[in-house]
Amino acid sequence: MRILLATDGSPQARGAEVLAGWLGYKLGAKLVILFVRDVRLVRVPELLDFGALTIPVPAYREELEKALTAKGEALLARLAQSAQEAGIPVETLMETGLPHEAILRHARTADLLVLGRSGEAHGGSFAGLGSTVDRVLRASPTPVLVAPVDYVELTGALLGYNASESAVRALHTLAHLAKPLGLAVRVVSVHDDPVQASAWALEAETYLKDQGIPAEALAFSGDPAEHLLSLQGPEDLLALGAPVRRLVLGSTAEYVVRHAVGPVLTVR
Repeated sequence: MRILLATDGSPQARGAEVLAGWLGYKLGAKLVILFVRDVRLVRVPELLDFGALTIPVPAYREELEKALTAKGEALLARLAQSAQEAGIPVETLMETGLPHEAILRHARTADLLVLGRSGEAHGGSFAGLGSTVDRVLRASPTPVLVAPVDYVELTGALLGYNASESAVRALHTLAHLAKPLGLAVRVVSVHDDPVQASAWALEAETYLKDQGIPAEALAFSGDPAEHLLSLQGPEDLLALGAPVRRLVLGSTAEYVVRHAVGPVLTVR
């Protein structure tokens, strides 16, 4: 198994860094760590009017790229050392480009992608979803685990299940994680018809139990996002399908990712 960790080294990414390492250790997976030198930062001097300043733009750009490279090298060295000390196979990657494009390209050869909700560009007080994360969620060919800032070890899991294609894929992905991690799963199905909601929940519960995973079926009516968020604790992995329509993430998935108190696993 290959886990891709995409990080810019910001405080907002710290929870993702630790969670990815923990998953690598528990799952016996290889950890691939990616740092992207944002090409937009390197090109900023080209877009600015320096007026009377005499700073040569090419020299300024070169110094900025050197600074980004030094930052990336230090970050990758720190994370690689931590992984090696834990006995986790690790590979580090650094390149220059648009972060979301680089992440999506490397995600094609990973089984799971882990990243934080936002990065350095948004600042430590930003509580929303960063633009890079948003773009990755809408296009990733690989399941994406979005981690909160604060790290906690996972002790349980929630699955939002409505029998859609993406929900079925989320069910199977979660099963591959929940069993080796020893997580019991609460299946949450929501429909205005209680019979339909119960049937969906029972369907997923049966599958999970057949895999040897403790599971509980819960059926509700109302808003799916509200039920999922009210049931999730900081130590619960919340998994759900994330359908994309006209390049827009499904409303339930988007709302859950933005407001969850714990990590969220989305599967397209």
